[in-house]
Amino acid sequence: MNPLAAPYLYGLDEPLDAKLVDAYVTTLVCVAKANGIVESESRIIQGAADILGAMPFTVSRALATVDANMDDALGKLKAHPRLVALVYRDALLVARADGVTTAEENVALMQMATQLGLTAEQRTSAEEAADLLGQVRQKMIHI
Repeated sequence: MNPLAAPYLYGLDEPLDAKLVDAYVTTLVCVAKANGIVESESRIIQGAADILGAMPFTVSRALATVDANMDDALGKLKAHPRLVALVYRDALLVARADGVTTAEENVALMQMATQLGLTAEQRTSAEEAADLLGQVRQKMIHI
């Protein structure tokens, strides 16, 4: 994907640094690993990585890392206020990908929201955005 598309699709001012993209992908992988990764989750992670201009093998490397540390990744993202709600929204999409959000995924999401310092308003906005994207997906299925 064109790296200049990410700013438009994600409402960012410029393409993200590769280290931020790695942290973003690692965070999504950690949420998916909370209860075991299924194909639908990995497709969402790959899609987000592609939109953000991830280098090749970013997702496969994150998936292969047994002890991926969400704390480190969130620490890098926390310094970028525009990204915190976006990564939370995408984590919600990952958790919902298989149709069920498990207790383990809910714990990971709450940990993420707390560590990122998300306000109730930011969490609600991210949840609404995830809901809207789910609705768009459903409409696209029926076209």
